[in-house]
Amino acid sequence: MAETRDLWWAAGRMAFSVAENDEWRNQRWTESLRRSATLLEPVWPKTYSDGPFMHALPTVALLLYAGPFDDDPEFVPVADIVTALTPHLANPAGPPLKDTVRVGLIERRHDLDDDSPLSSLVRQLTTHQPALALPPTSPEPAGADDWSGGTLMGAAAEWAHPALAGHYLPHIGA
Repeated sequence: MAETRDLWWAAGRMAFSVAENDEWRNQRWTESLRRSATLLEPVWPKTYSDGPFMHALPTVALLLYAGPFDDDPEFVPVADIVTALTPHLANPAGPPLKDTVRVGLIERRHDLDDDSPLSSLVRQLTTHQPALALPPTSPEPAGADDWSGGTLMGAAAEWAHPALAGHYLPHIGA
């Protein structure tokens, strides 16, 4: 229960204004966060406090907000979200998720070089981080101390893809 409250608390903290005097973009961001938290709630880890899942909420929300979907965030099919999270599985030559999100944000007239909360969030999730020294093998899932390198967005998408697919799409490919 506490983990679910933490998920929704994080969603509330990220419900900041993304565009001054633009109700449509602010509303879409809020709806994207709400849909992201709603989708992630049933698959949110109940026993771990750290790991790649920590960044799944903003990753899925950014995908819903800026991704290639024609529908409002609440109506985007889960199968489309799962496919868009790891585009290299559908098309190895396609752009990575971070590029898709950046292009979508720029199309929505966001300046990703400013110091706004949205730009800061995107930079945090898409900046490449070097690998950390891995501790001895453990039965615990990977956490911040076990970072293998890459972007937080990439790690979150790699976690969210099977979690969402397994929960919402169990009969696909069966």
